[in-house]
Formats: sequence, C-alpha cells, structure tokens
Amino acid sequence: MGAYWILLIGALVIVLQGALFRRYALKRIAYSRSFKVSACYEGEHFELVETIENRKIVPVPWLRVESQFKAGLRFQGQLNLDISEGQFAQNHKSFFSLMPWTKIVRRHDVTASRRGMYRLGTVSMTSGDLLGTGSAVLSLPLEGKLVVYPEPLDMAEMEMPVQTWMGETLVRRWIVQDPFYLSGVREYREGDSLKDIHWKASARTGELQVHRRDATADSRIVMYLNVEDHEHMWSRSTRPEPVEYGIRLAAGAAAELLSHGMEVGIGSNGMLEEEGGPFPGIPAAGGSEQLSLILEYLAVLQLDRRLSFHEFLEGELVRLEGKYEVLLLTTYMNDRLEDVMAKYRAEGHNVMVHLLEEKASHRKGA
Repeated sequence: MGAYWILLIGALVIVLQGALFRRYALKRIAYSRSFKVSACYEGEHFELVETIENRKIVPVPWLRVESQFKAGLRFQGQLNLDISEGQFAQNHKSFFSLMPWTKIVRRHDVTASRRGMYRLGTVSMTSGDLLGTGSAVLSLPLEGKLVVYPEPLDMAEMEMPVQTWMGETLVRRWIVQDPFYLSGVREYREGDSLKDIHWKASARTGELQVHRRDATADSRIVMYLNVEDHEHMWSRSTRPEPVEYGIRLAAGAAAELLSHGMEVGIGSNGMLEEEGGPFPGIPAAGGSEQLSLILEYLAVLQLDRRLSFHEFLEGELVRLEGKYEVLLLTTYMNDRLEDVMAKYRAEGHNVMVHLLEEKASHRKGA
C-alpha cells in the first residue's frame, strides 16, 4: 500500500510540476538583441549584444533560444552557441538555465564577410518542466538591421578610363567659380573685382564686403553596372566574381570622385534585395550623403537580372537630362550595346566602357 501511495504522489508531482513550468516558464521572460552599428564595410568587426532576463520568482530549468540569420555574418567561437550554416542561411541555438530575477548579457564578436542587408528577424524560445515531459514555445519578432557595404577598391587597383576624371588637372578645369551662384558675403581681398562689392553689407559693417561665389562642377558622372556575367545570362549570375568585383570597383570610384567634389550617380539592371523588383538607382549628386546612398544601393543589389543590359540602358537614356560622363561596368560587349552607346553619344554624352572579366581574373590570380 505504501508503494502505491508513493507512486501516486510521484505521478501527481510530475503532473503538477509539468503544468506549472509549462504555464509559467516563459512568463515574464524578456529577450532583446541589437547590432552595435547600423552600417559597416565588408571585413569589419562589430558587436551583437544579446540580453535575456527572467523577471519572476519561478526559475526556468531550461530554455532553448533559436534564431536564424542570413549567411554572410561570421560569429567568433563562443561557448553555448551552436551554429549550423548553409549556403543562404545560418541557424543559431543556445541553451540557458535561469534562476529567479536573473539577467544574462552576451556580446558576440561578429565579422561582416559579405555585403548585404541583415535583419534581426524572429527569435524562438522553448522551455518546459524539469523532466522534459512537456514544453511551451514563444516567438518574438525583433527590430533592427545592419547594412554591410561592399569593400571599396583602392585607387591603385582602378586601372580604368575614369582615372583621368580624378586627376587634379581635370578637377581644376571642372570645378570653377560660378558667377551666378552666390552663397553669402566675405571681406574684400586684394585682387577682388569692384563689381563684386556688396555695398549694403559694406555700409552695415563699415568694411568692404564682396559677394561669395561658390564653385560648381560642370560635369556629372553616372555609372551603370551590368549584373549579367555573360551575354546570354537568363536569370541569375552563375559566375558572380566579376560582377562582385564591379560592385567593389563602383564603390571605390564613387568615393574617390565624390571626394573631389564631383556629382556621381549609379544604376543597374539588377534587383533590389528583399523587394524583388526594379530599383530606380541613385541620380547624380554630390556630398557625403550621396556616398552613403550609393554604398547602400550597392550593398543590397542582387545578381538577379530584371532586364537585359541594353534594354536597361535604353530606358536610362530617356531619363537622363543634360550631358553626362557615362561609365559602363560590364562583363561583355556586343552589337546591341554598341548601338545603345552610339545613341548616348548622339545625345551628347561621353561614354566609356570598363570590361570586368579581365580585371576580375587578374585580381583573383594576383
């Protein structure tokens, strides 16, 4: 009879503790994670901070935390972090045991090994009783993203026609004082023309003041990147190396040209990550903000063709207003592209071509 009661009480305890933990294990569990930076370049390190907290008096005997990231972030070795990685995604799994009113903070050292946009996504938490007879699951959507810019190529690696755009001689020729662009007044200096004197400002200050005339660029540059790795590509690139080289090349060229005060824009016949549709590109403009826009465009550009390169260029020709220096970054040339280039030149644009295949092979073998 005693054994019967022992078994009965034991079974009752198992049932009760199972019901208790299944109901309360995930109650008042707080979880968060965040990137310490919003953007970085390929190859750079950053921190991902993960916080989990038990905000109740009931302990959590075991807690499994699972999440998924897009492949391209490399986590350094860390205890209690199991990572299984495939071609496109990586799954993370960790186990915790939380005493009452306990908070755990983990800092992950992460390397951005591939350009792109990385979102925090959703985390799944599973917990249960002491004996594992039952479990409860909770999914939490997380906000936050990281943009990994392509690594810009150094100027020494840019053996291409636009090098002449970056020389000091050409910059001095293009960046000239604009007699119609006034940006304020300044004190008179020896050699200033009398016609530039601002008489009202001079009377107000008691000293000669002249109009300040800023410099403007009389040339704009637009780069068009072809995501087709060969002439007959149908949907997605099967040899991404030359196109990825072109992306890094465009990033480096944009940074250099913009640093010289020029206006730069970019476009491509590829698709935008996550939206899967046409992306309008970045119209030509100057300044540091323009560089950020171009780098983000290149970061999220996919090697999926939305239309052929010659069709894309024909559409862009209609949208261009004014005269441009046009740089084509492409793995091939054919008669249809030559015909489109002739149309651009007939409209007054100066067109240059940089073939990516040869340069990518040279870089790979270096």
